[in-house]
Amino acid sequence: MLHDEVIRQRIEESRQLLYQLEMQYGLRHPKVLKQSMHLDELINRYNRVKYREGMKPIA
Repeated sequence: MLHDEVIRQRIEESRQLLYQLEMQYGLRHPKVLKQSMHLDELINRYNRVKYREGMKPIA
């Protein structure tokens, strides 16, 4: 359970950073796209953990 809480925290931090980058650079900037892909990776990792545990994914 601790592992998924760490991932959830990282997801939230990544979301906040993505929002800040989008406000600063706009949606099509490479930094924004890279951060978006990083956030996707974290969400996918979390969903894989939850799927293995038999729980519902968050996205």
